[in-house]
Amino acid sequence: IEHSLPSTCPPSVASTVPSSVHIKKNPPIPSNKQPPEATMSAEAETKPTPAEAPSAPAPAAQSAAPGPSASGGAPNSFTSASLYVGDLLPEVNEGLLYEIFNAVGPVASIRVCRDAVTRRSLGYAYVNYHQAADAERALDSMNFTDIKGKPCRIMWSQRDPSVRRSGVGNIFVKNLHEGIDNKQLYDTFSLFGNILSCKVVCDRETGLSKGYGYVHYETNEAAASAIDKLDGMLIDGKEVQVGVFMRRDTRPDQEVYTNLFIKNMPYEWDDKRLEAEFAEFGEIVSASVKMGKRKKFAKKGKKAEAKKDEDDKEDGAEDKPAEEEKPEEEAKPAEEEAKPESTEPESLGFGFVNFATHEAAAAAVEAMNDKVYKVTEDGDEVEKALFVGRAQKKSERQAELRSKYEAEKMERIAKFQGVNLYVKNLDDAVTDDMLRDEFGGMGTITSAKIMRDAKTNNSRGFGFVCFSTPEDATRAVNEMSGKIVAGKPIYVSLAQRREVRRAQLEAQHAGGRGGGPGGPG
Repeated sequence: IEHSLPSTCPPSVASTVPSSVHIKKNPPIPSNKQPPEATMSAEAETKPTPAEAPSAPAPAAQSAAPGPSASGGAPNSFTSASLYVGDLLPEVNEGLLYEIFNAVGPVASIRVCRDAVTRRSLGYAYVNYHQAADAERALDSMNFTDIKGKPCRIMWSQRDPSVRRSGVGNIFVKNLHEGIDNKQLYDTFSLFGNILSCKVVCDRETGLSKGYGYVHYETNEAAASAIDKLDGMLIDGKEVQVGVFMRRDTRPDQEVYTNLFIKNMPYEWDDKRLEAEFAEFGEIVSASVKMGKRKKFAKKGKKAEAKKDEDDKEDGAEDKPAEEEKPEEEAKPAEEEAKPESTEPESLGFGFVNFATHEAAAAAVEAMNDKVYKVTEDGDEVEKALFVGRAQKKSERQAELRSKYEAEKMERIAKFQGVNLYVKNLDDAVTDDMLRDEFGGMGTITSAKIMRDAKTNNSRGFGFVCFSTPEDATRAVNEMSGKIVAGKPIYVSLAQRREVRRAQLEAQHAGGRGGGPGGPG
């Protein structure tokens, strides 16, 4: 195991600061090295500490509390000898962690937290020492040490979630250079006080930094000092933004926006034209048209005309003389010459406009949304209606569309609840009209449909009948189930969603497997 230097800063802390960090003025230098008395930050760790994670026994020798903290000389409030170890690879197990951490001092117990179903590692573990001093030493010497080629992240285990949820000392850092990792973030921000936890957020699939992270200080004073000195400073050539972390539900109103998304724009618009169209509503910070390679789609009208010409020929239309076919042949070289496509980027038909104030952005949405422009594209004159709205993150847009879809789905389910019937064991000869006639005596039918194969149009042997009232549907279930239709007894029941039906079948199957006389033991 390759040990890194102690994670906290020694007295000569200025020598450990990355040369790419530019600070406004010399901050107060922390006192001698002390262990970071960490808890999990509100955003650094979203997974709750499992209740079953073992806690170390508390021997009498453990009562000796650690010395003063680096942030202000207050006594250490942690008397536990339990550490949280995060950012572990899936193959890291208890045996490997025991070998690593037992080298520092006697380990009482180790638990790698796993998924309850798959038993796959969740990427974090708890290491419990007999002595608090050993836990401090492990925290100092092994934080950010490579375990199987990946740096681990160690902090004190704190079961009380109120420390994380309070938000005291928790800051948010964004616009980080993609090369900055957890250790570099720690080294940069540890100048201003004792850090309980810090983390650069990475993509789960690629492992690459998302460009933002969190730092949780022991005190609000340390957090305020870091914000004052580092907000707007250059770190590895990028100007970072540092501010107080706010939970999603406490952030400013989402309706107060300045950035707009515009789509269905004329393709000839560039950045200057886009800015000119929106300039009347207020000061514009930036305007950008998204550029790239457009996909070419064949026009439906031309395809239909070509198909019509073929049909005319098949119907015995007179053959055109050879002279009339010549222009077609002469046009071929021109088409061949047009094949090489330009590599220059083109407008993709959408872009963004960022205003200086929310009022200007709101006025632009009000005036420009659904505004129609007449443009010429591919030789045809068309009308394009702009869409102008608040720019959203992909995750926010997906969540909105998902909730909209679920609402529509539940509305449909509620509408047809108790009135839609499922009919199966139908003969292939049964049609929609025959099905409607058979069930017509039960009440008013709003729709009757035989389900058919999309390719062959053959009946799939089942269909649906929807009544106007639940009473008519119930009557049809009672009287029509088992009736002979086209020589076959049909099965009729209330239509169910697939997941509900699957759950019922699984419950019946599980009940049928129960042990009993004559059943499987």
